[in-house]
Amino acid sequence: MNTIVSITPTRLEADSRTYKIAASFRRFGFVSIVVEGQPSALDPSALPFELRTIHDFIFPSRRAMSGEPATHTTQQSVTERIWRTLADSTPILLFLFLFWYLLRGIVVPLKYIPKASLYYLHEYSLYPAVYVLSKRYNAPIVYDAHDFYRAILSPKEVAKRSFGWRWVMAFGQRVESHLVRNASAVVTVSKGIADLYEHTFGRRPIVIRNCHDLRIDREPVSNLRESLALSSGQLLVVAVGNCKQGMAIRETLEAMTELPSDVHLAFVGRFYDQYLPDIHRRHLQDRVHIVGPVKLFELVPFVRTADAAILPYYARSPNYKNCLPNGLFQSIAAMLPIFYPSLPEIRGIAERYSIGTSIEPLVPRSISTAIIALANDAQRMSQYRMNLAVAAQDLAWEKEETILEDLVLRILGQ
Repeated sequence: MNTIVSITPTRLEADSRTYKIAASFRRFGFVSIVVEGQPSALDPSALPFELRTIHDFIFPSRRAMSGEPATHTTQQSVTERIWRTLADSTPILLFLFLFWYLLRGIVVPLKYIPKASLYYLHEYSLYPAVYVLSKRYNAPIVYDAHDFYRAILSPKEVAKRSFGWRWVMAFGQRVESHLVRNASAVVTVSKGIADLYEHTFGRRPIVIRNCHDLRIDREPVSNLRESLALSSGQLLVVAVGNCKQGMAIRETLEAMTELPSDVHLAFVGRFYDQYLPDIHRRHLQDRVHIVGPVKLFELVPFVRTADAAILPYYARSPNYKNCLPNGLFQSIAAMLPIFYPSLPEIRGIAERYSIGTSIEPLVPRSISTAIIALANDAQRMSQYRMNLAVAAQDLAWEKEETILEDLVLRILGQ
């Protein structure tokens, strides 16, 4: 029986795409193993695949390698702080760090990544080790790019970076370029991101959207509304997913100051703590709630009791302009009407199914006006929910995984 090993540099519990894909591999009849770069709090015995962790592994995150600013300095790993410090240091230290990177990118992971018939690599950081293994076992590699990493920062932001930062980013780009050239297939999350890869590398990725898989869901102990002790009469808007640089969080908070006292906003994900001073400065601590992360297989049932979801993404860079975030599909699966930005990928889905209201995330009045209008229009809210039932059926992981299955069977010659 063929073995497919999925590799992610982060914790599996923070990577729903890797989880879904690994579960699909097991469903296809393969031996499915996930190797994570950081330890999760998941119970391995309860997973539909085998989970291995690269213990004591010190490795820079994609965020550090791409030069993306940290969203919350207290959340950074020791490794990421070292990487950032060296990136702003002298060229000599950078070359010493390159040696360290190659050691950690090949020698250490080789102890933990097993033999496979196919390596499915999420993100490029661990590519050096996977490349060695692919040669040793004559196993193909599939590269799954969750973002267009080299354009997470805007050109203006890149120009402001130090020599060290640009060196680090250029090194990461060389690693990814080699991977794109040598992978048996490249996969990504949206047509817009695929366009960017094709324009840059001359190779068109296969698009597998990050639709939600209801089959992995488990009921949480309590839901979002219960955890916040809110009544059914209080309007609850939720932002689903980790905080990212391309999200207009401060503008969303400013919009909350223009809304009635019975309107609440909840952030479900990591790295929102950095906005606590902004929340208190605006006296919103009783209406804006930082919930923190929720287990990926409990997230959709957890947020289902909200009234609507907001996606405050804006075109900070080409990557964000073309994003198709997990939060969109998780909100659809939770049957939540969406306040969405006019970004092409998100807008295309929202308008096709008519499941929400367009906003301009960088304009607080646009957000507050949209929320008030929907709160006062029960008929439109009801129509959105009926449309969401159709969207949730169409935008299901079961349909996306057929593309994945065809790809894997073709590569393995089955």
